[in-house]
Amino acid sequence: MKAYFKQLFEHEYWANLKVLETLIIANEPPQRAIEIFSHTIATQRIWFDRINGNKNEPKVWELFDSSIMLELLEINYTDLSKLLDNQDINQLIAYQNSKGEHHTNTINQILTHLALHAAYHRGQVTLLLKNQVDNLPTTDYIFYIR
Repeated sequence: MKAYFKQLFEHEYWANLKVLETLIIANEPPQRAIEIFSHTIATQRIWFDRINGNKNEPKVWELFDSSIMLELLEINYTDLSKLLDNQDINQLIAYQNSKGEHHTNTINQILTHLALHAAYHRGQVTLLLKNQVDNLPTTDYIFYIR
């Protein structure tokens, strides 16, 4: 199962890089595209902090400058790799969400959520960039593994 998640998040990292490259080359990317992509990055950090018991969570809708998004994606990917190498993905994690509600989920449930969440938002960002660039990024999993 860990090998599956490693490949899934290798794809996510690859796909996020493609979307970030497109955001950067867009003449005037819509503010909403930057907000949504920032949200995707912040959400990864939030969940990694929850899993690791850290209290330094960024805001759910924290806005990042595109100049640091690459660094943040790399940090998140490195931390995810460490998590997969060092933690039991069946471990239960108790956490408090952004509304203050308490929940418990396994790490593998959280990782599945993260992968689906990022794919959803990459689609939104790509749609927002439709008239801003000549070629939209193709980020489907099947294209990654071919």
